Amino acid sequence: MATEDATEPLSTAPLPAPPGPGRAGRNLPLAILSGVILTALFIGTLFLNDWVFLTYVAAIVVVGLLEVDHAYRVRGVRPVTAVAVVAGLVAFYGAYAFGAVAHTLAAVVLVFGSLAWTTLDGDRRGVVENLGATFLATLWVPFGASFIGLLLARPDGAAYVLAVIGLTAATDIGAYAVGSQLGSHKMAPGVSPGKTWEGLAGALVTVLLLAGLVTSRTVPDLDVAGSLLLGVVVLAAATLGDLAESLFKRDLGIKDLGHLLPGHGGIMDRVDAMLFTLPAAHLLLLALGI
Repeated sequence: MATEDATEPLSTAPLPAPPGPGRAGRNLPLAILSGVILTALFIGTLFLNDWVFLTYVAAIVVVGLLEVDHAYRVRGVRPVTAVAVVAGLVAFYGAYAFGAVAHTLAAVVLVFGSLAWTTLDGDRRGVVENLGATFLATLWVPFGASFIGLLLARPDGAAYVLAVIGLTAATDIGAYAVGSQLGSHKMAPGVSPGKTWEGLAGALVTVLLLAGLVTSRTVPDLDVAGSLLLGVVVLAAATLGDLAESLFKRDLGIKDLGHLLPGHGGIMDRVDAMLFTLPAAHLLLLALGI
């Protein structure tokens, strides 16, 4: 993840990355340990049972949504997070059980529920701001995550889930490995000063190697060309997801959305890219007829 200085949240000037245990500001041993634990639980539940896996991911999603809620409230914004959680879970579990039609029901729950809650709330200050924050948080976190259910519901769905998550992780690993050592040309210094074009190039090489050598041989219905295209789409979506979270944090004037994961920050600092790569991958597979 890119690192940021939260002392001047509204400035658009490039910010230096803060000092840390490594050039990219991570405590690498702790980051690896927490990453291994999350990955082990992810893979273990994926091959144990679909509903157990979805419940594990849903718990992560709810924690991420609560982190966004906390960040909002530090700035005095009051999202209707209870409704966001309910609508998000409808979208999340419904997408796997009933397909994309569940998103329509979840959207109705979100809009009607938020408006009803706000109408009954005695303190109606900042209604537009609060509702806007609610809709953004819900669409960003649980709706984005719900596409994992659409991937999983496919025949051989576990293979598609692993491919997308693996390629997403590869973008982060490649960007960190190259960017932390060779990065000098900032990609978006006013948003995420830790991101460099060299890191992006490293991510591209890493994701294409994984897609061409592994994904094309392990995922049904994806040949080399399709796997490489998936890798490029995942890289583009992951980069946008990282920058979107950085933009969000910078505007709120915070460095991390949470501190739950040693060496990583919060849950959102781990899943931000996946919230974009999951829907992007699903839509690409639909376009390819898969």
